Amino acid sequence: MSVAVTKAGPYYASGQIKFSSLRSNFRAQVRKETSGGSETFNTDNAAIKASELLRNITNTNTNPVVPNATENSSIATSSNWKSSQFRNSIKYYYITQSGTDTNLDIDAQSWNTNLTNNTVKVAFIDGTCGSSSVNSVAADFNATAYNLTIDVYGNIFGCGGRGGGTTGAPDPSGEAGGDALGMASSGGNNVNVLVRSSGKIYGGGGGGERGAKGADGSGGRCREETIQQNCGSDPGCPGGFSSQGSWGGRCCRSRCGSPCWSCCEQCTANIRYTRCVKEYDTAGGTGGAGGTGGPGRGYNNQSGSLAGAAGAGGSGGGGCGATSGATGETGGAGGDWASAGGNTNNSGSGGANGRAITGSNYSVSGTINSSTVKGAYRP
Repeated sequence: MSVAVTKAGPYYASGQIKFSSLRSNFRAQVRKETSGGSETFNTDNAAIKASELLRNITNTNTNPVVPNATENSSIATSSNWKSSQFRNSIKYYYITQSGTDTNLDIDAQSWNTNLTNNTVKVAFIDGTCGSSSVNSVAADFNATAYNLTIDVYGNIFGCGGRGGGTTGAPDPSGEAGGDALGMASSGGNNVNVLVRSSGKIYGGGGGGERGAKGADGSGGRCREETIQQNCGSDPGCPGGFSSQGSWGGRCCRSRCGSPCWSCCEQCTANIRYTRCVKEYDTAGGTGGAGGTGGPGRGYNNQSGSLAGAAGAGGSGGGGCGATSGATGETGGAGGDWASAGGNTNNSGSGGANGRAITGSNYSVSGTINSSTVKGAYRP
């Protein structure tokens, strides 16, 4: 994690405190409009009165001259004001994120208990925030705050959903994509997400649905036939076979007549034949499994393939005219940034798309277009 704290101040750690300086540092100062947390100044030569330099403790004031900040706790709010009370005082409070962070917890940073004060606070997102889990946002703010801006110059990328049927994913449906920025601001006032032209807040894409199983092959019908024979009587059929008729043939047993001097052979038994037939069904081949769905686009898949896997081939049939099972359907493609995953002919669906910003009690401003924000972003 790379998050730095900077302030407009602290001022007057030592030395003289002049009204002209107080005017420049508090009334004339405006927040910087580029990243980095520094400040610029307006030209303001008008006189300033002590009454303008009382610490403002009204939380609904969106731009107090002297804000209510932890660092400003010594500055009077109504009476007994002294310029010496401005030792180590501040005007604005900044944190700046750079580099790469996963699941950045914005409200857990070093705000010095200023979130619930009316001092103007800015979280500059200059690097990349990402998430590798669809159950966690890439960057999260979940607290009460007043006058807070999330100023996005860099990237906030939600997690892409896993394809249906892949490890840890639903089956057959694809996994929903993850949200990018969570803004569950509980109460407070003037909480804003400011999107710069270079910023990217992208919800994750949903995973593709697993492909449908291939159709099973059609069954076949087998026929086996055998001829059994026996001398003198009809033979039986082997187990599983049934008789389809019998008939006689040549003589198979004879004897001599009497008396011997007039011997002649006489037939006493003929060969008997039986036709035996067995018929049975054979199963068609089993259809191949559908291919797993493709992964959605996300922090975890910024440039890889979104394609689903090819289906498996079916098994062969059991013979006698049975056909093979069909190849399983190719898995649905994963969704691009903030897009739902592809559907197939299976019984589920592609994973839903993730949001760019989710939560409540926030507004969005700045450069909003298809390049800077992908996914829903309104409260």
